[in-house]
Amino acid sequence: GNPLLDISAEVTQATFEKYGLEPGNAILAEEKHKPLYDELTAMKDVKYIAGGATQNSIRVAQWMLQEPSHTAYMGCIGADDFGKKLQDACKADGVQAMYMVDSSTPT
Repeated sequence: GNPLLDISAEVTQATFEKYGLEPGNAILAEEKHKPLYDELTAMKDVKYIAGGATQNSIRVAQWMLQEPSHTAYMGCIGADDFGKKLQDACKADGVQAMYMVDSSTPT
């Protein structure tokens, strides 16, 4: 599965309306959502979470094992700040993430 970076933050209803989003829903971002990244990353309590079906499964297995570095995941990320945040999120969860870094494609 593809490694995804989930970005979680508390926002106002105006933000939902501005980007055509529904509370409690997940989306794959489109071009119209790109400005939202800057808005979210500027927020004080934003959280970055390693996501995607396979990465989520590995994170759950790691949580169940309760021993750091007993699980691993490999995938491809961009050479950008979001790629670094994804690496940091996996490390914080105890997952050994081994990413190929592609400088031509953003995370």
